[in-house]
Amino acid sequence: MALTLRYATKAQLGAAFRERYRNARREECARLAKWLLARISDGDFTDAQVRTFFGLSQANYDAMKARMVALIAHYDAVQAGGGE
Repeated sequence: MALTLRYATKAQLGAAFRERYRNARREECARLAKWLLARISDGDFTDAQVRTFFGLSQANYDAMKARMVALIAHYDAVQAGGGE
């Protein structure tokens, strides 16, 4: 499903997302990271746009994205877990 913006630009959405991600804790941080990487995969955002939203150098962005990927993997593992 493509991202459809009616009342904000991508830059405005990116700034709002950045602020929310900055203040996120625990599961919310993982959910936000998962949403963001899905938007990159869908083509709604490019890596360059996200790097600009966060104001990061390429190296810092690559490190942040790697941390997001690891966080999502842990989050998904917890979500799939169950009692034995």
